[in-house]
Amino acid sequence: MPEKVLIAGNNVRNVAESAAKAGYEVYALTKFSDADLKIYCREVVRIGDSQPEKEIKKRVEELAESLNLKIVLCSGFETLKIRGELLCNSPELSEKVSNKLKFYKELEKAGLPFPELLGDNEKGIIKPIKGGGGEDVSISSRAEKGFLKQRFIEGIPCSVSLIASDGKAVPIACNFIYAGWKEMNAHGFRYSGNLTPLAVEDDVRRELERLAVEAVELFGLTGSVGVDFILAEKPYILEINPRFQGSLDSVEWSSDINIFRMHAEAFEGKLPAKPKTRRFALRAILFAPEKVEIKENLAGNPFFADVPDKGAVYQKNDPLVSILATGNSREEVERKVVKRRDLFLSLAVRA
Repeated sequence: MPEKVLIAGNNVRNVAESAAKAGYEVYALTKFSDADLKIYCREVVRIGDSQPEKEIKKRVEELAESLNLKIVLCSGFETLKIRGELLCNSPELSEKVSNKLKFYKELEKAGLPFPELLGDNEKGIIKPIKGGGGEDVSISSRAEKGFLKQRFIEGIPCSVSLIASDGKAVPIACNFIYAGWKEMNAHGFRYSGNLTPLAVEDDVRRELERLAVEAVELFGLTGSVGVDFILAEKPYILEINPRFQGSLDSVEWSSDINIFRMHAEAFEGKLPAKPKTRRFALRAILFAPEKVEIKENLAGNPFFADVPDKGAVYQKNDPLVSILATGNSREEVERKVVKRRDLFLSLAVRA
């Protein structure tokens, strides 16, 4: 009988897919009940966008207890203090990493590079103290309550994906991060996808991996984790994601690996060999160009993921679908993604 897991988070299709392909019986509790999520899950429980945290916690605990499920807390839920058997980092540890003020204080003590925090009258990049995905990020001289301000550094947004266990970490991929990709109707700093691998010189890649390993080992994290950077004259650490990352699809497609299996084995004390990159892989997030209705369910099409249900209505700038492609270069996969964007809009969208 396969092991059973409850994947809980804002958007969990990629984790549920990886878990199902690793042989797990998957249940999901999420805010986004995508059409293709149902392909990989025994049951999907939808929760409302404004549902109180205590109600979410109660539903997770009740579902896990009634079906004897191990709990995997994903994006948006990683700091929920849940009672149950966890197959993820503890909410307390995730809180320590996710709070950027606490996080940067630890990096400073360890001598790890990050963009320095700025004073009241200086202009810089404004970010929520908690949160990610490039949401609510701006350039300003004033930081409201709940936000921090740090030096804005021009550079390449990128990340290192790792598997960690027993105080050690192995880098499994370096990824380019798309932010505000206009071809996907994204603006500002909004996260809009990943390309694996990041095309940089070997010495730059090694330095990114070295810093990522140091940061992850500093906090004693376990399983699938990611470190985000801005790469300028040197790499600067931006944040650690103490859970599965949005790059999961591109990393798996690039190297023919299963990240959920690696994640679960890390909690048994096993670390993987560093995988070999075999091709370029891109997962892009397309945002709605205007208010649209979905006229066709394209779940099962290998080019698309996080697929909306037929009849669903999306407002302008809502995340609409993920587009996937592989190839021999960044230029090739970007061309494929743009063509598949147009295909999706012609087949599935009614304005």
